[in-house]
Amino acid sequence: MRYATWTFIALTLMVVTVFGQTRASSPEPAHAVSTLDADSHSIQQLELDLLKAERTMDPTLVERVLADDYVNLTPTGIGPGKGALLENFREHAGEAPRYSVRQQDMHIFVLNDTAAVASYVTIYVANENKNVARQDTTHVFTKEHGTWKLRVSRSSNSVQSE
Repeated sequence: MRYATWTFIALTLMVVTVFGQTRASSPEPAHAVSTLDADSHSIQQLELDLLKAERTMDPTLVERVLADDYVNLTPTGIGPGKGALLENFREHAGEAPRYSVRQQDMHIFVLNDTAAVASYVTIYVANENKNVARQDTTHVFTKEHGTWKLRVSRSSNSVQSE
């Protein structure tokens, strides 16, 4: 599973490079490094907002983070898109979910206006604190007009134990 995750990230970043957004071969100026840090921080905050949205069933966070053309690739096939997720979140807004989610081992890779995030997500039954599923995930973000949006979410079941 890890091989597939890293392959997906590598291919995503290579596509960006091939389509004309290559890095200069000279060292990056100081402002480029600070921009990279700011972008990484923004992506990390969006990941935290997604977790918060699941914990609080907050549709406004989902609306802000997901791109209109968001694609959700789950271990069982294509999952609900932005519209269906928003509908569900609005229907259950303010309710406590029947599960909890924990994210760990997050790695953020930023290349120009594209970013990939690899992490592990563990889902628990809320009242039993029982591990329901462990997935490795990859999120692909793009930046348009200075705003990062989640475009693709891919998850697969992980055999890694805690």
